[in-house]
Amino acid sequence: MMQLKGFSPPELSVGPLWLALLAALVCGCAALPPVAPPETGPTGVSAPSGDHVMAARQYESRGASAAPADQGELKLAAVREWLAAGRPVDAARVLLSLRGVALSGPQNEERGLLDAQTSLAAQHPREAWDKIAAMPEPSTAPAATRYLAARMRIALAADRPADAVRAEMASERYAPGAAERRSQRSALLDALRTARERGLALESAPSQDPIVRGWLDLGAIATRGVSLNAESEAARWRAKYPNHPALEILAQAFPAPIAPIAAGARVALLLPLSGPAADQAATVRDGFLSAYYQLPVATRPQLQLYDTAALTEAAAMAQARAAGSSFVVGPLTREDVAAVADSGSQSVPVLALNFLPAERPAPSGLFQFALSPEEEARLVARRLLADGHHRGIAVVPRGDWGNRVIDAFTNELTAGGGSLIGVAAYDPAGHDYGDALQSILRVGDSNARHDRLQSVLGTKLNFEPRRRADIEFVFIAPASATNARLIAPQLKYFYAGDIPSYSLSNAYEPDSTASNQDIDGLMYPDMPWMISGDSDMDAIRSGVAQAWQSRAAWRSRLFAFGYDACQLMLAMTGAGRNPVEAQVAGLTGELRFDAERRVSRELLWVQIRNGEPRRLAGTTVE
Repeated sequence: MMQLKGFSPPELSVGPLWLALLAALVCGCAALPPVAPPETGPTGVSAPSGDHVMAARQYESRGASAAPADQGELKLAAVREWLAAGRPVDAARVLLSLRGVALSGPQNEERGLLDAQTSLAAQHPREAWDKIAAMPEPSTAPAATRYLAARMRIALAADRPADAVRAEMASERYAPGAAERRSQRSALLDALRTARERGLALESAPSQDPIVRGWLDLGAIATRGVSLNAESEAARWRAKYPNHPALEILAQAFPAPIAPIAAGARVALLLPLSGPAADQAATVRDGFLSAYYQLPVATRPQLQLYDTAALTEAAAMAQARAAGSSFVVGPLTREDVAAVADSGSQSVPVLALNFLPAERPAPSGLFQFALSPEEEARLVARRLLADGHHRGIAVVPRGDWGNRVIDAFTNELTAGGGSLIGVAAYDPAGHDYGDALQSILRVGDSNARHDRLQSVLGTKLNFEPRRRADIEFVFIAPASATNARLIAPQLKYFYAGDIPSYSLSNAYEPDSTASNQDIDGLMYPDMPWMISGDSDMDAIRSGVAQAWQSRAAWRSRLFAFGYDACQLMLAMTGAGRNPVEAQVAGLTGELRFDAERRVSRELLWVQIRNGEPRRLAGTTVE
């Protein structure tokens, strides 16, 4: 047992902690209230309330036999109902039937607005933007309010956040009072945050209107979970934008700060600090301490470390309980976590730093937090399906790790209607994967056809081998970043460089930009801690680098994992808090517990460009 008495921690100047996430893998609108229909419209439809399909059909039927003066309003009502029913194809069909129908000025405005909304509902956001951007702002307040609300939704879906902010700013002119303006601002903040979570980069430019710039900066840092640095980041934004209209809703951008743990509390940290996993455990420990020493001295719980490589799991847990620990973080290895589960219900909450097998329920009192490659593999399957890719191949290392990853990927892929048409297994200790890649790409078939044709014709032919043509994606599961750097160039060598390639986060390590250029174009989900070009995360990394220098592997995912383990512990032990309700905006992602008390992480989608991971925009279908 190691007690942290007399421990001299590094002086941390860690900046604010902010999460920018991907959440949704498919293109969609920001989370705004739906645009309301005009206050006046046709009546007499007898469909049950909420039955939009029946209402749409009745409006269409009445419109087909109505007098010419009434056809326009009835058909526009049918379009609105088809959109409410989630059937943009039917909405587009009815809009097409309006050609040649005499419409009034307001009806023409309504037709144009519904046309743009139909394109958005059909997942063509850029087309929707072109349509709504070409429309003049209506002259009446109700119509202008509807138009600007739709313009904001469409701008965000089309990856035009500054235009979305300008639309909301314009709509405030029509708000009848302060409460309505506050509601509009709250909706914009939530919309920006949601758009960021689906992958939209909310980048502001110095030349922009300071109000627009402030909204984009706030949307880029607003969180849904608590963090140790929320208050300082809110203060930084407030100082930068002292007269911004978002000041009145600034509290909505950041949940309440992490509540201090009860006075006199003891926390046990169980890690294998000696033995084969010592290096990894030390990195997790250092990350944990980086968060721990951000707490004011008066609110820090007493922290004790237990070496689970020197003690059995049972002995470490017994000593922690005997010492009066009110919370246990760890153990780290799958075997030790399984041993804790074997001991049954836990009288003291335990945040295990690994997952039990998916089919094994955790006993009461045991919570699980892990950097799971299987979960990443499932995210990859969902993403590539959302990108419109359904048939592909996988390149996977031999062994238990590779088997678990490919099983998770395949199950998710097939559940979504995709199919894996080939798997190439490789030796992770090897360097030349040519035979396996040529086989799965069927380059040899092309060579054989060439030889047969040349033999039949009796003459030498100019020839360039080709791969099979039915591959829509490649999934690379690297055992290490070195494997990814070897596999990606060899795929290009064998004529597969034009196929969209997806991978796991361990394909990238921030050791060499030159080496990472070998995986340029690779797409994968990752934690905010590893992504370049995020000013807030760059500030945190700068502070940690100054504190630790070369004394810790601070740039690694395990360091961020340890940091977030401390944040989760604090969020779970807040006064009056149900531990499973804890939600943290972490270095490793947006963290929350699922029904099995396992931490679910929302990650960001990135693509390697010039050797650096850059945010990848949300999926769009054009």
